[in-house]
Amino acid sequence: MGVTWTLIVAVALIWALALVYVRIRRWWLVFYLGGAFGLILLVVAIANVSMIDTWLASVEAQQTAVLAGIVGIGVTAAGYGTGLAIPNQSGWAVFNIGIECSALIEMAAIVGLSIFYPAFSPLRKVTTAVVGLSVTYVANLLRILLIVAVINTMGTSWVFAAHAVIGRVFFFGATITLFWFIMTRPTVSIANLRLKEAVDE
Repeated sequence: MGVTWTLIVAVALIWALALVYVRIRRWWLVFYLGGAFGLILLVVAIANVSMIDTWLASVEAQQTAVLAGIVGIGVTAAGYGTGLAIPNQSGWAVFNIGIECSALIEMAAIVGLSIFYPAFSPLRKVTTAVVGLSVTYVANLLRILLIVAVINTMGTSWVFAAHAVIGRVFFFGATITLFWFIMTRPTVSIANLRLKEAVDE
């Protein structure tokens, strides 16, 4: 059975009710993790049913083509608009932007982790989510551009390494750095402040 709008709505209602319950009980860790990861699954399901994931991949392919042109790499659209045909010394290599490389999951994660974080004020949650979403999107475009550059320079045999190793390491480093600045460092600051207040009392 495939994912349908009826199934999405039903699961979303159950998820929302469960979050209300755990919030009333003040089970903050369960609320945080359940909210964040539930949102990721919901976003991915909605994007798949509505074809937003394909639209996003197409937009990213077009934007990457523009960026590649700026740095002197003449790529063209391929497939259903979600792929890039990359010239190299051995001919052409086609790189397709799927849901994993579109950063849809990572963007949903950073938004979920921001808006469900109990220690942040509503304004801080929105600001963190917007900044995180924007930086993640830009970092992913740079990842795709890096993959294109490696394939263009090294050849078709580097498609797997460019995507699975080089691009993934770059994006992982970028997201870890982002998470440190917008989530981990503020959390450490809040913990230190509360510890200082407790000691002063």
